Amino acid sequence: MGILKERTQDCPYINFSENGVLEIIGRSITEDPFTFWQPILEWLEQYCIEPAKSTQLNIFLEYSNSSSNKYISEILRQLEEVHGEKTQVNVIWNYEQGDETVYQLGSDFESIFNLPFQFIEQDVEKEKSHKVKIRSKKTGAEAVISYRYWDAIVRNGHGDEYLVLQEFL
Repeated sequence: MGILKERTQDCPYINFSENGVLEIIGRSITEDPFTFWQPILEWLEQYCIEPAKSTQLNIFLEYSNSSSNKYISEILRQLEEVHGEKTQVNVIWNYEQGDETVYQLGSDFESIFNLPFQFIEQDVEKEKSHKVKIRSKKTGAEAVISYRYWDAIVRNGHGDEYLVLQEFL
């Protein structure tokens, strides 16, 4: 039996199945990461005892906070332990077109773990890929980010740390 968690505003959709398809899709900014992620890690630990011949981890994050990144890192670590011996693991890292932050997160994970990663840039609907140019009030650094990412920054209470310079529709 797999594990399925419906997507909320703060938690990603999770669909981990015994047939080797594992999906994490959405935003992960839960205030209680342990309660959300621990059952997933426990399921994965059992799965790794007798995994499918091939395992595909599909990740498509809009935004993920540092607490969630630690849990995603643990998922990758568990899969790395069985890769090549019990199952062939492939990580499909999807990211929104132009979202360098999520792409970089995947690249960082790729450099840490000995797992094959495939990066797929997704072209989402125009209104969902609305871009915002911002400037950090602290450092002066500028970036063009997705509106989804900007929305997550604001919802996490960090919007006051930036100036919005321009919006691109």
